[in-house]
Amino acid sequence: MLDREPNYYDELFLTLKEEHHSYCPYKHVIEVYLYRKPSKKRGAKPQLNRDESFWNSKFVDEIPLATYKTDIFILALARYFEQDIAENLHLITKILAESPATIRTAIRRSQLVLKNEHVKWNEIRAIANQNPNALEELITTCQAFQSAHKDRLDLVKEYSEPLKFLTLFEFMSFSAAYSFKHLKKPAISLDGGAISADSQLRALTRLVQWKLRHVSNESFTLNDIKISQSLKRYHAPLVFPSDEDSSRADAFLHIFSQLVQAQVELDEFISQSVHPFCFNDSLHFSVHNKCLTLKRLDSRLDDTWEQNGYRQKMLRGYWFNLAVDEFISSGMALKQIGTSENHESNQFAYIKAIASRLELQKVYGLESFVTTNSGLNVNLFQALLSRELMVSFYIKEYIQAFEREFAEVGDWQKAIGIVAIKGLAIGQNRFPITWSLWKDKINNIVGWTVSDDFPNGNINTAKAILDFWCLDFKKYSALLKASPTKALPQLTEKPIFKIGIHCVQLPWLMSVQESSVNAVNNLRRFANQRSSLKDETTRIENQLGDEFKLKGFSVLKNYTPKSRWGAKAGEIDLICAIDNIVIVIEVKSTYRRTTTSEIFYHRDRTLRKAGIQVRKKVEAITMELQVDEQLRKTLSLAIDTPSVVGLIADTSIEFDHEYFSGFMKVTVEELLIALADNAYFLCNQEQTVLSSLASGEPVNFVSEVFSLYKNGFSGKEFLEVIEHSRVWESVGHLSGGKF
Repeated sequence: MLDREPNYYDELFLTLKEEHHSYCPYKHVIEVYLYRKPSKKRGAKPQLNRDESFWNSKFVDEIPLATYKTDIFILALARYFEQDIAENLHLITKILAESPATIRTAIRRSQLVLKNEHVKWNEIRAIANQNPNALEELITTCQAFQSAHKDRLDLVKEYSEPLKFLTLFEFMSFSAAYSFKHLKKPAISLDGGAISADSQLRALTRLVQWKLRHVSNESFTLNDIKISQSLKRYHAPLVFPSDEDSSRADAFLHIFSQLVQAQVELDEFISQSVHPFCFNDSLHFSVHNKCLTLKRLDSRLDDTWEQNGYRQKMLRGYWFNLAVDEFISSGMALKQIGTSENHESNQFAYIKAIASRLELQKVYGLESFVTTNSGLNVNLFQALLSRELMVSFYIKEYIQAFEREFAEVGDWQKAIGIVAIKGLAIGQNRFPITWSLWKDKINNIVGWTVSDDFPNGNINTAKAILDFWCLDFKKYSALLKASPTKALPQLTEKPIFKIGIHCVQLPWLMSVQESSVNAVNNLRRFANQRSSLKDETTRIENQLGDEFKLKGFSVLKNYTPKSRWGAKAGEIDLICAIDNIVIVIEVKSTYRRTTTSEIFYHRDRTLRKAGIQVRKKVEAITMELQVDEQLRKTLSLAIDTPSVVGLIADTSIEFDHEYFSGFMKVTVEELLIALADNAYFLCNQEQTVLSSLASGEPVNFVSEVFSLYKNGFSGKEFLEVIEHSRVWESVGHLSGGKF
């Protein structure tokens, strides 16, 4: 090999060795490669690309075998296979000889499996020729995945081709008819199972994304004539079927059904096979008789996903119960909301809106007003309430009306036809797809913006609310055409579609909403360049710190250690001290993830980095407390060597109570519940309602009041509650789930 000049990573490694750090210098340099770009000093010689610099350093040749097997090195090696600039075939060959499992895992983690044209496959095949037994099975398995993926892509293309010429409105109308067709009788997937509502929603999002990439601009110039022609040609024959006029529409609905089947098959192949292959070490994929086979080595990860689902349901119940308390204490329970006929459903919508607002403000740091992508300020509660009232309206006037008629006639087309006719009789649109002029939609919801300041509602507030929940198809079509990697928001996150000057909605879609999740993703996934985002993150930290303070902790917010070693640790979000126990907290706030790859990306990019940050900050504070009397005084510490504990507080629930660099990750919500000592508000509403229906007993969402601190509150007891999942254990018997 040619001698190489020492670079940034070589110099960093030598510096760390000379400073005799307690932490492994090899891992430290790898962490810098993954999570920090080389510093650019003024006047210094330009650095190579980060990947090129790292993988062609002298340092990587000296990494010991024991480090090859660590998670941090495997993650770095996965990055090596992801990128296409750096190459070090000598090193990769050496790693394969000494630790073939490391290479195999890194290739899987890199998600190369479906990228058969990626340049790194040339390297993989080259090193496999030298050691065939080490990689033969993996390469064969990846080739089988690629073949299976191509088959599914081809099937989607086959069924989508006949629908290309449909206008966007016509395509959406078929999705509406399809959805009502399968409200009572689920569609069947290609493998013979029922297609769930979630799978249908994901498939429809992908298909609308495909349509927007291919649709002509003419689709965005809707008018009454075009809508009428489309309805007459394709929608009315499905709603009012006849032997003479329905055959063409029926044929297209059949093709649309096949397309949904194909898209569901593709989506589930990726989510249930490809992503587990890449990230789930408890599963082993191989090829047997030319078919992909799966062997389950460990079921604990599946149990964790199930547990997370239970906890999410319990948390929804928690915020609902807090909302009920606020609803009653505010006096709203004594007021009539809307007409007497709709009062009860409006009350429920109001409470759900309060629940979402509480969660968004306390967990995600949102204020009473938020700024939309287009710069409009919208009242958060009114936006949530308007959405809940829309959901309530569509469930009552469309879904429940359809279910009543279906119970009578037993045929989906007859049922939607009767609902539509009854709507026409009172001058209302009760078709499976609804449309109106955008300005008319604004006027229609002004009544939902009534407040003390605006007793007759406010037109500007109504505009802002529609803008908040609106998905502008023309705008997104341009973005999707310009960028192959651009993704469409999940349709429930922005369920009001703007096509030109028209507003289009799908009643079935409005009936499957979870407002807090959709609002969070609306703002944090797709509006993540907002100027207020940093303020929201700071507010999460400050509010959490205030809750610690209320419980008797001494709290420092956004503290930067003054010492030389502390400066490298950076700003500490929260330091909370009580009873000579110091808790160093790193707060992470993101959005709700909807795919396996997003979840594991969060683990590897955000949570692992957070663990490294907490490690540095705990070390810095531990040393600083020994010499800084003023800091000890500020934190009300009686000794200079208190117990220092680090926590990662995250807004997402995935990987809860797992350790990163030796430090536990917990949810912000769990900390809030432990500090408020109100775990009795946690409730699985769905299970409670079903149990009530079965037993005939009244619904009661709140269990008997109890305390998490049987020996009284203290720093030691608080850590016991957090570290041993007492919040979840306390309600495990109520949920039937594994906590």
